[in-house]
Amino acid sequence: MTPPRSRQKPATIHDVARLAELSKSTVSNVIRGAPGVNPETKERVEKAIQALGYRPNVVARQLVQQRTTVLGIVIGDLGNPFYAEMAKLIEGFAAARGFQLMFCNTQVDEHTELKGIRSLIEHRVAGLLFLAYAGDADGARLAVGDQLPVVFVTCDADWGDVVAVDDLAAATAATRHLIELGHQRIIYFADTVREARAESARRDGYLAAINEAGLAPRVLRWHERPRLVRNDDGIRSMEAILAGPDRPTAIFAANDLHAMDILDCADQYGLRVPEDLSIIGFDDIAISRIARISLSTIAQPKEQLARIAVELLIGRIRGDIQGRAMRHSLDFSLLKRRTTARAPHP
Repeated sequence: MTPPRSRQKPATIHDVARLAELSKSTVSNVIRGAPGVNPETKERVEKAIQALGYRPNVVARQLVQQRTTVLGIVIGDLGNPFYAEMAKLIEGFAAARGFQLMFCNTQVDEHTELKGIRSLIEHRVAGLLFLAYAGDADGARLAVGDQLPVVFVTCDADWGDVVAVDDLAAATAATRHLIELGHQRIIYFADTVREARAESARRDGYLAAINEAGLAPRVLRWHERPRLVRNDDGIRSMEAILAGPDRPTAIFAANDLHAMDILDCADQYGLRVPEDLSIIGFDDIAISRIARISLSTIAQPKEQLARIAVELLIGRIRGDIQGRAMRHSLDFSLLKRRTTARAPHP
């Protein structure tokens, strides 16, 4: 069996059929592993494939079958280790079920999100997983329509299945932990990227605990990370916030990444953690567990979240799960580590 001259274009199934002197359908049966193929015929096809260096077009075959084994995943910020850790877990659970991932990093910007969703749909993904969702407009919902099953994991929306912890209850628990340690000047450091619903729930949880204790709330967010912050009164330097006369004794950061930034700022301005300033985060990313950091935080059950989300989405794709959208609310854990301690004496 002699292959034709070297070619610029990759070999096709038609080339294999010509070289093996068989029909295209017979070659297709061999490639698909269809039962009943003659061993001699199979050998001829395999030799032709090896001689030509043929690689089956998986995408084309899946399109013919009217479904792919690719899941689209919408991520808010790959610079945040939490998203990266979740994406890795989701990828592992999906691969175990025979699915691959196609990523879309949005920075939770509605325009970028919508453009990415449309691209994923054009690439015929079988379903969509949202690790973040801008959620302020109907663009994404209208773009997806009834074409694909959708699962929101660690975020929230009312037009798909949801797998998440109770952000409001978790934020309330984190703030109460600081209050129980005697802190009265407690700042909530809002997430600059996280989608509207989850961010709102975490802020509301902080406010609920603060109001319950009769304390004055203060909400900040980065303006220029990690030097400038902003609130309702305008823009101030982080040094003025942490070292000024009305400085906080505790900060609840909406995610661990922001908590790490605040730890770094405290070190720069000569503040000891937790003696001068207590800090608690949210997410329990891997670096937060390092002994020298040992960040107090709200732990999300990442592995469980990823597994349930993948199983739910694939169940919808295959028709094993039908009916109205479901909500899975998983338990969070309050991890009291070395960055929180009793409030310093006035």
